[in-house]
Amino acid sequence: MEQNPKRAYVLNWNFNIQREIAPSWTVFVGYVGSRAVHLPVAADDINLVPPVMTSAGILIPSNTYQLDPNWAGGNGGVTPGTPGGAGIRPVLFDGASTYHSFQSQLKKVMSHGLQGQVSYTFGKCRDTSSAPVTGDTYVNSIAVPLLLSKQYRIGACDFDIRQTLVGTFIWDVPGPKSGTASYLAGGWELGTILTATSGSPFTVTIGGGGDPLKTGYNGDFSMNYPNLIPGCNPTPGVTINAQGRPQAFNPSCFTAAPAVAGGVLVGNAGRNRFYGPGLTTVDFAAFKNFQFTERLRLQFRAEFFNLLNHPNFAAPNFLNDANNSIGTATAGVIGSTSTSSRQIQLGLKLVW
Repeated sequence: MEQNPKRAYVLNWNFNIQREIAPSWTVFVGYVGSRAVHLPVAADDINLVPPVMTSAGILIPSNTYQLDPNWAGGNGGVTPGTPGGAGIRPVLFDGASTYHSFQSQLKKVMSHGLQGQVSYTFGKCRDTSSAPVTGDTYVNSIAVPLLLSKQYRIGACDFDIRQTLVGTFIWDVPGPKSGTASYLAGGWELGTILTATSGSPFTVTIGGGGDPLKTGYNGDFSMNYPNLIPGCNPTPGVTINAQGRPQAFNPSCFTAAPAVAGGVLVGNAGRNRFYGPGLTTVDFAAFKNFQFTERLRLQFRAEFFNLLNHPNFAAPNFLNDANNSIGTATAGVIGSTSTSSRQIQLGLKLVW
């Protein structure tokens, strides 16, 4: 734990315009931003070989610890080997983040039995870490980042969803209010929620054994980035590989960083540079109200989640699989979905 941390703080600002464009209709547009500094940053282990900045990029020394390149003699030429052990979990207060977004909404209040709204957000979040408590706070977090190199850590926030579109609607279906016919044709309500978002970010790493960055704690799953081959599109969308499995990125667009004398270079692919498949769901509900007295009402509910049974693929990540690592047989393969299949729920609700 850092002994004398600076005080963390967040600045928030926004500007918006709201206007009624017709009776019962309003529109909203706005900008929302924030800036945070001195945030807590955690990892699963800090027992690492400190990186050194060189003209070729970030270098992880292979023979000696280099605590300070300006200090003659380093730290006496200690050979690191593999730190290993149970890991020393650190918390440092050097985190920073920024967020900028355009937000909009078209809203209709209840009139003529219909209400609803459509909201859209286009935003961008960047930080030096999204892990305040432990390294793998999110499934796409890097468990053992190089905490002593901010340049290595800068990237999209683990929760950076660039685009979000949500629509909600409720319709009181016209029908008889009394008499025998009302028990069949009256008292119906229909509702739906439509959600469409862009994908979540993920990091491509180098796998297949070894521990070139001397992280020790993470075993075969290296935290090193590969180099991105110029002119190659690594994320052309979900494709089917030769084995007939869906794939989130093209492993052929990456290569290991070149070997240099004295250590291992960190590749240029970067943290959270790539984005997985988007998400689309349609939820639908149908309610039937039986009004017995002024105060006693019975409601039948039929609710359908992911009505269209649309498969929403999850991006490769660190916690569920090693498919984000080139050099493995399953590089780029999508191993799971981010939502369940269609779910149907029936219920009765008594209101008095």
